[in-house]
Amino acid sequence: MISYETTRERLIKLMDYKQTGPADLSRKTGIAAQRWADIRIGRVRASTEELDACVKLWPEYAYWIATGETLPQAGQISPEMEETRQKLLKVG
Repeated sequence: MISYETTRERLIKLMDYKQTGPADLSRKTGIAAQRWADIRIGRVRASTEELDACVKLWPEYAYWIATGETLPQAGQISPEMEETRQKLLKVG
């Protein structure tokens, strides 16, 4: 399935899924909180530095961040896929 989301939209979706705001991301990555806030509101584009930081934090989402696609057989997932997996585990 082709994803029409932008990389920025995927980053925001991942931040929301992980419940990680600009201040928390700044602590975890060393990148200024204002930079993360500016990416979120669309004031600036995410650079390779921010993309690399997200991939280091959440390597299982690397392929999805870059392409919008998943490769579950290689451990490359999306927030939606992880959310579905969590729900299925609760159901049993």
